[in-house]
Amino acid sequence: MQLMLTPTSPYARAVRIAIMLKGLDSECSMVWVDPASNTPELVQANPSVKVPTLILDDGTTLTETLLIMQYLERRAPNPPLFPNAQAIQEMSLAGRAIGLLDATVWMMLFNKSLATDENRNSVLPTRRLRAIERLLDELAEHPPRVVGATPGMGQILLLCALEYLEFRFPEMNATERAKLVEWCKPLKASEPFHLTEFY
Repeated sequence: MQLMLTPTSPYARAVRIAIMLKGLDSECSMVWVDPASNTPELVQANPSVKVPTLILDDGTTLTETLLIMQYLERRAPNPPLFPNAQAIQEMSLAGRAIGLLDATVWMMLFNKSLATDENRNSVLPTRRLRAIERLLDELAEHPPRVVGATPGMGQILLLCALEYLEFRFPEMNATERAKLVEWCKPLKASEPFHLTEFY
């Protein structure tokens, strides 16, 4: 397998962590690409020019974080990303984490490319910011389950989302606002999370 990724993609980071947790890292090579520069290999593999993109040994290309993680779950069922007793909880948490990621990435791209004094306080950026704030407040009110020996998909995605938010918008104090500083500690201490930190 080949995983196309960038060092700062939180979506690709989540997939990379899942690959490591499932012990598939020896079967998967990392291919570092630059979507903004239309790296030819990425354009050929994924016309939408997005990471992560996973190329299987038979040449099949898989895109979109949640779909790639579902494939990894089928390929290597243990340890499970959806522990049986908490499968629905993990799906719910994964959805909230992806929502947090999507809003954060949108805000980052807006600030980087589109923000002007005139449109900084327009409807769309305000809506995205409010979505981030609501998601963090909801997590503070209804925290995710405590991390066990192996994190589930939702837990992986949530830590990637929180750390990406801290990476791009440190002034928001996302982890503190969500009251998840202690919750994050066991994940941050594990090798897959430590080796994939944003830089």
